Amino acid sequence: MAYEVTARRWRPQEFDGVVGQDHVTTTLKNAIQASQIAHAYVFAGPRGVGKTTTARILAKALNCVNGPTIIPCNVCSFCKEIAEGRSVDVLEIDGASNNKVEQIRTQLLESVKYTPSQGKHKIYIIDEVHMLTKEAFNALLKTLEEPPAHVYFIFATTDPQKVLPTILSRCQRFDFRRISSQMIVDHLRLIAEKSSFAVDPDALAIIARRADGSMRDAESLFDQVVAFGGPDLSARDVAQVLGIVEQDIYFGLVDIIAEHDVPAGLDLVHNILHQGYNLDEIALGILEHLRNLLIVKAAPDATGILDTAAMDLARYRTQCERFQTEDLLRLSQLATQMENAIKTSALPKVQLETGLVRMIRMEPSVLLTDILTRLSEMAERIEHGEKPEDPSAQETISPTHPVSEIKNPPVRQTESPTRPVPESPQSSPSASESTSPSMLISDPVQKSKTTPSEESIDLEKGSFTSDERTSSLTTPPSDETVVHDELPAVSSEAASNRTLEEIIQRWPDILEQITQQRISLGNFLAAAMITGYQKNMVTLTFSTEHMFHKQQAEKKESESLIEKVFSEILGVRTKITCEVTDKMPSEENHQAVLPKEPLPEVNAHTAARQDPAVKRILDEFDGQIMGK
Repeated sequence: MAYEVTARRWRPQEFDGVVGQDHVTTTLKNAIQASQIAHAYVFAGPRGVGKTTTARILAKALNCVNGPTIIPCNVCSFCKEIAEGRSVDVLEIDGASNNKVEQIRTQLLESVKYTPSQGKHKIYIIDEVHMLTKEAFNALLKTLEEPPAHVYFIFATTDPQKVLPTILSRCQRFDFRRISSQMIVDHLRLIAEKSSFAVDPDALAIIARRADGSMRDAESLFDQVVAFGGPDLSARDVAQVLGIVEQDIYFGLVDIIAEHDVPAGLDLVHNILHQGYNLDEIALGILEHLRNLLIVKAAPDATGILDTAAMDLARYRTQCERFQTEDLLRLSQLATQMENAIKTSALPKVQLETGLVRMIRMEPSVLLTDILTRLSEMAERIEHGEKPEDPSAQETISPTHPVSEIKNPPVRQTESPTRPVPESPQSSPSASESTSPSMLISDPVQKSKTTPSEESIDLEKGSFTSDERTSSLTTPPSDETVVHDELPAVSSEAASNRTLEEIIQRWPDILEQITQQRISLGNFLAAAMITGYQKNMVTLTFSTEHMFHKQQAEKKESESLIEKVFSEILGVRTKITCEVTDKMPSEENHQAVLPKEPLPEVNAHTAARQDPAVKRILDEFDGQIMGK
């Protein structure tokens, strides 16, 4: 007997034998049992998923001697002729070869009026029906809408969008789905057992993954690897025949990315290419491996969407712990760019190597809240002239030191003589007039002794410039107390006469002053309302939607700046307290006066992008802010 390929030898002969299309076979069986069979069907879906097979089974169910039946006997002459493709009452027409209107008229329209010669029904199966011309479709319209009682049409197509809507509206449409890898593995294992083949499960998983949801493709690949390795197949044999990079290589490559080892990565790529693997296959394999890591990392309980038959979930869970979710997203983006560049480049090997180097050199992601917190701490230290907490951090920040490792800003301080703290305004009426911020910081002689290189740190070399965050740097007195600006003297009677309405009227000026000194804090406070004032204590209220804004305003350095501006504008030392509410008061009840040019509503990412220091850090280190 002549050799018969697996796809034909193991072709399903009953509805229950069709793999992965239960939604189609169940509907057809129910329609047959209820005698509600439509006169025309459209079977749409990708290649190799059972469209033509289901059409033949339906034809057997209608023309079987026991039919219409949901289980054809496969014994009678009608079933055998249909299965072998030689039935005179079941005509299979290739739409790609017979797509002209004359051919449709000759082979279909003229014969449709004749009754079946042997069976009960005349069935027309048109494969790749989307290849018919518009004229051929139009010639079918009248017959398709009102066919003779003994005629049934079954159209199969891989591109239903090209079928005219007037044709689709006259048919019942069934969409066939890609078959899952696990179903393909189970079906191939059944074939291997019945064929007395000893096949490694990992080998079947590789075939299923390469088949991309097509059972026919999987069976063809199965024939190919059996011809290579005989009845005993291993995963290594399958990978060698199909030119697939082994999974261990991808695990090793991602470990190299986590270790930032560029030489090892380039050496591994060289060895892979030396073995003759396709560049596109390597790029797609890297992208698929990163996708699996991302799923295991972001959704540990959703591993069912992975091809578990081919994957070692324990290894994925272990390896994904070396990355943050944001890092895996960025790596996937770089891998996608690399894969696209390989397809279009005249030097695909160069694109693979450069893309891999970018992935290896990629620094870990830093949370935006951490950046904002550190920038605020840096600005506060610079304003107060404090020394960095960590002496080891007093070195110039360069691109070799990632932002995630910055704990304290490198600040150089000039020596200045210790100054006595001025007397309080109450004991010296002229103190507020004679004491100014510039006098408290340094005198002209001391200023002239300080060079620009000592007062600032060049951001172009990867560090921060104090001029962008504060007016100057100050060395604290020897007793480590910081001299603040003294406030104007105000009588207790004037302070007690302040009302909530007056405080609200001055809120726009206060907000503008804070924004000039620290734009991010001003943006956060734009979401607040003044809802209380008692005993020199101002209450700022935020909505529950702006909890992050409240947290930023409550930080020590932010609270100090807010109280300082309030005190300067109101003329009396003022404290603040922040609270949150589910329902903000309306503007009429609250009597708030908004600024003439209200600040835009911003989130943490927008505030960070507006910060000059953040902008220069992103430019210097080629960074990006992840998320919305």
